[in-house]
Amino acid sequence: MTSGAIVTILGTAQDGGIPQAGCSCNRCKDAHNDLKMRKFPVSIGIQGNDGSKHIIEVTKNLSEQLMFWTPEHNDIFIPETVSITHLHLGHIEGMGQFGKPVMGLKNLDVYLTQSNKDIIDNRSDTKLMIEEGNIITHSVEFGKSFEPKEGCGFSLEFIPIPHRSELGDTAGILIKGKKRKILFLPDQDSWNETLNYYSKKNIREFLKMLEIDEAFVDGTFWSMDELPGRDIKKIPHPTIEETIKRLGAKRNEDPNISFLHLNHSNPVNDIDSAQRKIIEKNGWKVSKRGDEFEI
Repeated sequence: MTSGAIVTILGTAQDGGIPQAGCSCNRCKDAHNDLKMRKFPVSIGIQGNDGSKHIIEVTKNLSEQLMFWTPEHNDIFIPETVSITHLHLGHIEGMGQFGKPVMGLKNLDVYLTQSNKDIIDNRSDTKLMIEEGNIITHSVEFGKSFEPKEGCGFSLEFIPIPHRSELGDTAGILIKGKKRKILFLPDQDSWNETLNYYSKKNIREFLKMLEIDEAFVDGTFWSMDELPGRDIKKIPHPTIEETIKRLGAKRNEDPNISFLHLNHSNPVNDIDSAQRKIIEKNGWKVSKRGDEFEI
């Protein structure tokens, strides 16, 4: 046991992961040929200071992520709670693995916003899991912190974030321990909408309001010209290029910011890319699987 809970990045990619299905780009083909180049969809594991296990987002790569999270690959970590930011497929795609066909868990606590709970409770697949006692869904009020398990040593708080609402609403999640507070913000439509929602002039004001030490933020795309043949405006996300332009270089009083939820098309996936060097030159980071933070 540690003196604080431990947050571990279990995935950094956008919903489709890398390689993405049906994609013939060099990055995806390389990942097919070299498993070390694979990247899993975004997810976080939190080990409470009581040893309890908790995850945020349940991806299609749940099996590999639980194995990766487990020290020395001994008995695989089994989550005791799950928290979900929103219902886009990549963030909930692994839910079915908790049920009878795979893990057959009992009474797994799943935390969602009220709107998203209503939707999950009435989906045929998850409704069956609820009826069979695999999962118990709980609604969480925006802005109200809660312990996912009593005595785990950290709390979570859902905050509303403007993002495509065709499948319920979207939350960012504040993770607060005894030593450190983290913002998990993998998806948003735009900085303008988020800042306007909170009546803040800029990103620094928004992050200062949240009183955080670390921020994991939406880095889906580097730029707007990244997907030839597709209208990127129909997949709204603030680009990393825009975020850095708004922030400039890191200042002493700034929290640490790292980008995740990276689309397979994003050049910052490549460690030696010019775009990644721009991020690092300005004092910011790109999240990688295995990053750990004691909170």
